[in-house]
Amino acid sequence: VAFVVQLQHMLLDIHALLDYVEILYPLLASPPLKPVRANPTWMGCFTRNTEVCEALYFVGVPVWLVRDEEFISLTMNIVCPLRLTFPDNIVRVMYSERGVSKPFPSIFWGPGSLLCHYHTRQCYEGTLAE
Repeated sequence: VAFVVQLQHMLLDIHALLDYVEILYPLLASPPLKPVRANPTWMGCFTRNTEVCEALYFVGVPVWLVRDEEFISLTMNIVCPLRLTFPDNIVRVMYSERGVSKPFPSIFWGPGSLLCHYHTRQCYEGTLAE
């Protein structure tokens, strides 16, 4: 089962890279004048950067702009304001010792990129007996 999962993971990585190379990169290199219809099969992303949000919106990536209320301009078109909540019982409690968070160790420092993706991937190294 673990080998099948690893194969699926690699195939999804390849599929995502092909989508980026064939669809997104050409649109990002020469942005369209009107937004492209969002691709419902893509997961999308959250960002605090308005330029990144606009660029991804115009190429059809589902994108959510995260802003504090005081930084939202009166001319900004808001579909549905949300209050962000954090799953304390899942994320923070699982990785804390005596009230101090002890997350997993960092395996990459630097800007996000393809290099970051390759450095943070970890292939399954177990055996079928595990």
